[in-house]
Amino acid sequence: MKKYLKKAVYTLIAVALLVSLTGCKEKTEDKQKGKVNNTPSVSETVTPTEAEETKENRGELVVTVGNNKVYYNESMLYFMFMKAQYEAYFGDAVWSYEVSDGTTFEDQAKEEILNLITQTKIVVDKSEGYNVALTEEEEATVLENAANYFSGITEADKEKYGFTEDLIRKFYRENMIYQKVYDAVTMNADTEVSDDEAKQITVDHILLKTTVSKDGKDEPMTEAEKKTVRKRAVQLLKDAKETEDFKKLAEANTEDSQVEYTFGKGEMVAPFEEAAFALKTGELSPIVETEYGYHIIYCVSDFDKDATLEKKEEIIEDRQNELFKELYEEWSKNYKVEVKEKVWTVMTLRNESTEESEGAEVTGDVTATPAP
Repeated sequence: MKKYLKKAVYTLIAVALLVSLTGCKEKTEDKQKGKVNNTPSVSETVTPTEAEETKENRGELVVTVGNNKVYYNESMLYFMFMKAQYEAYFGDAVWSYEVSDGTTFEDQAKEEILNLITQTKIVVDKSEGYNVALTEEEEATVLENAANYFSGITEADKEKYGFTEDLIRKFYRENMIYQKVYDAVTMNADTEVSDDEAKQITVDHILLKTTVSKDGKDEPMTEAEKKTVRKRAVQLLKDAKETEDFKKLAEANTEDSQVEYTFGKGEMVAPFEEAAFALKTGELSPIVETEYGYHIIYCVSDFDKDATLEKKEEIIEDRQNELFKELYEEWSKNYKVEVKEKVWTVMTLRNESTEESEGAEVTGDVTATPAP
């Protein structure tokens, strides 16, 4: 069932994708063409051939960001965190979901991982310019979170991936530094948002559709069919004026997937939005026609305080993200990013092996870094 948002409505999966900046990536090895790509799952190991065996670096070199080198084990740590986050919501079958022609969810997620690695290395490089350093308390948090995560990894996986506690500490530490740089960069963002700019209202409504589904597409009804629907809308409006429980009436009669909507200006199709914003709390609209059908709207609240406050926070966050994005784009111009394509290609988020790895439970406060 369609919503009446003027802006594009994305699937839950599309919304869940990180909105991150793409650095300038130079692929150092051509893709093999004309061959079947039997990629191993993340539970399989890439044989090290270009390794720097230190406490942190194990396996092949995967990505270079300026002077920062990211090896197989560190890359796999990003994969494991991404894998845990998405599979917790969507299950392990999500990776084969086709987002667009020829592009799977895994393809997009891998691009986000690469962007996230790139951003993290660049932002951490720039941290010195903002006098960013971890406090003793923050460093203690890093050590605690890293220890908890490391203790949850099986010995077999530590060996396969080359995971060490030093590496995981580095991961948590860089994530925290990224956040501190972000906060420093965006601290001067405009935080003044008027009630009028952020105003949210809440309505209940009944929809009677004037479209029919044919071959998977919605097409307009004939004029005769619309006339029949209109008669029903007129009767429902009479019922709505008499009822003491509009929501119950709406739930029994609407052809929409939901009855209640909370929104602000610019979020709904014009006729619906104009009619809704003209109402005061407790008022009922006349029949409103949109491209979707006939609507009867009841105003639950002509000023939803909680939703308006949330919208203000969202507007401020958008301003901060835009400020950070502009600065990051300037930084990234001075960084050369190289990807070892043959290594990157065989790294996957899918569970394709017969022997599934248990993995580790994500603990602590590490989340995806705040990408613009």
